[in-house]
Amino acid sequence: MGFADYKRELEPSIQGVPEIGWVLARSVHGNGYGTEAVRAALAWGDAYFDGARTVCIIDPENLVSLRVAGKCGFREYARTMYKDGPVILLERNAPSLRV
Repeated sequence: MGFADYKRELEPSIQGVPEIGWVLARSVHGNGYGTEAVRAALAWGDAYFDGARTVCIIDPENLVSLRVAGKCGFREYARTMYKDGPVILLERNAPSLRV
């Protein structure tokens, strides 16, 4: 769970944009831990990255992660190929921190 810049070579490029990724054991799926952990990481990222847009890439067959991403405010903006497989690119704009 966390952010990285993997310097992935894909189009459209996501280099330089904070990319979040997560993985949890199948035995804990369905308990809300993924959503809770992603929301906590995003709260940190919203402050640390000064409200920057964040992205994630997910295999179209990974319905569990697509659900987590949707619950956490990510929306699909492109589909592309990565390492010979299809992926969905999702983005999330940080909520405004200004009052």
